[in-house]
Amino acid sequence: MTKIQPETYKNQKKFEGSLDKLAQLTPPPFLDPSENTVQSLRKRAKAKFFTNAYTKQLAMLKTGLQKSYNNTIYGCSNLLVQTDNKLTGHYCNNRWCIVCNRIRTAQLINGYKTVLENLPEKYFVTLTVPNVKGEILRLTIKEMTQNFQNIRKYLQKKKIYIKGLRKLECTYNAIRDDFHPHFHFIVSGKDNAEILLQEWLKRYPTANEAGQNIRQANEGSILELFKYFSKIITNKVIYIKALDDIFTAMQGLRVYQPLGIKKAISEDIEEIQAQTIEDLKAAEAYWTWIENDWIDKSTGECLTNYKPDEFINELVSKNIK
Repeated sequence: MTKIQPETYKNQKKFEGSLDKLAQLTPPPFLDPSENTVQSLRKRAKAKFFTNAYTKQLAMLKTGLQKSYNNTIYGCSNLLVQTDNKLTGHYCNNRWCIVCNRIRTAQLINGYKTVLENLPEKYFVTLTVPNVKGEILRLTIKEMTQNFQNIRKYLQKKKIYIKGLRKLECTYNAIRDDFHPHFHFIVSGKDNAEILLQEWLKRYPTANEAGQNIRQANEGSILELFKYFSKIITNKVIYIKALDDIFTAMQGLRVYQPLGIKKAISEDIEEIQAQTIEDLKAAEAYWTWIENDWIDKSTGECLTNYKPDEFINELVSKNIK
């Protein structure tokens, strides 16, 4: 399909900023009671509409994840049950679902933020391996995880303990048609960060040294650690086959691993969640997802009045490949 031409928009920066926000899949930084508003429901409607658009394309690939893709499309937040001003819905907990990712990311930030902020002498570490083709992506990720575990065991024998949080990410290079799995860490102690990097390069001598990185961590680093596991949008295009390769490779594997700190919260979200919406008119109702909003079929009323803007419509109609 043809690519979106940003110059067709009056405000180039606004367009690119919107792409970046969708690509990162991040919610507001913290779970705040003020987010429990009808406006937050409109954001959820936008996430649901966008997720359904590309997940339908993923399902059409008819790969091993087809059933899970359909669960997202037809099961995640499709029915919201209202009791007074509380809405209860079912969530799919899938990594490609933006609705679930917003909940997951906010929960992880709330769960780990204070613990990570209290670590002394924090450093943000990036460890990479050479890019690989999709056929060996899962094997490569498992090997990376095992090599990191071996490094931890080796260092522990030397009374060196890595303390912090490890995060797995994977991006796609459309030009080379290959994948870039890599780790991000926040760890305590510059010496520990440096020895972790040294041991990594011993096991991956062909890895690009310029691709590895150690820098002092700050609050922004903590938020960065909890951004997307994998970008849905790459260079303003949604590459469906590549996304399926990534999600297939990661099936059943974990993204986060606490290191020497207590596991604050699971990266899974509960299948059933209830949310109290303070400024939602109290009622007893069933809201069913139809196209781009939840509708009360008995009255025809829309829950959020969300309508996809030009940017979203262009993205889902022209830029999914």
